[in-house]
Amino acid sequence: MIRTTLQSTLVLALLVSIAGCPASTGLKQHRDTGDLARTSGAFQCETVVRKERFVGAAADIGVSNTNAEELYEISGGAAKDVVTGFAPAQDRGPTVERALDRIAKNANKNAFYVEVDIRNLGGLNNVLGHSDADVVFAEMTRITQKHIQSLGAGSCSFRHGGDEFSFVVIGPSATQEGIEMALEQADMEISQYIAGKGLAKIEHPKHIGDTSKYGAGIIFGVSRIGTQKTAKDVYGVADKVVERKKGE
Repeated sequence: MIRTTLQSTLVLALLVSIAGCPASTGLKQHRDTGDLARTSGAFQCETVVRKERFVGAAADIGVSNTNAEELYEISGGAAKDVVTGFAPAQDRGPTVERALDRIAKNANKNAFYVEVDIRNLGGLNNVLGHSDADVVFAEMTRITQKHIQSLGAGSCSFRHGGDEFSFVVIGPSATQEGIEMALEQADMEISQYIAGKGLAKIEHPKHIGDTSKYGAGIIFGVSRIGTQKTAKDVYGVADKVVERKKGE
């Protein structure tokens, strides 16, 4: 019995390593993404869907849920961004695509993609060093996520760049106005946090002498999900807003 379980575990580990963790390509899927969404009723982030696929595939070859969950942890499938605790970059695309599919099937649903940049992360790194700047970065993302979650809608969070992170926000209570207001409140709280840390006068390395660029905060763009065809199109709308704000 122990040997059988071990063999199954090794097979799963091998398949995961071949497929490229944390994907489950090559494994028989116990339930597909559509089935998962219909079963739960709630929108699911890719992080959740990926784990359920893995555990389901493990069950199909006789591995218990407990052993499968342990294996999933060992494989790195449950790994999150080490600074923010958000889902890794590869989860963003599938989650946005799932939101596009959900909206296409129910036009009355509200879904948004939110891109956020840390303003003057370079200045923080220069003054604090990367390790201490990461502590500040983590607190800024925590504050931002708190305000997003205060909307009462479902949300998924991702770290997908050096100074970039993002959210998918979906649910009846999600509105563009509400999201933008929440992010403005987050930026105000972040400004207070930065000031409290004595960092309000940090110079921006790309804007030497420009006092309006001192300190740190967030710059954000919101894209309503539904009219676009692909995740790339969704990103493009939010990207343009962020780039415009950077130039102001």
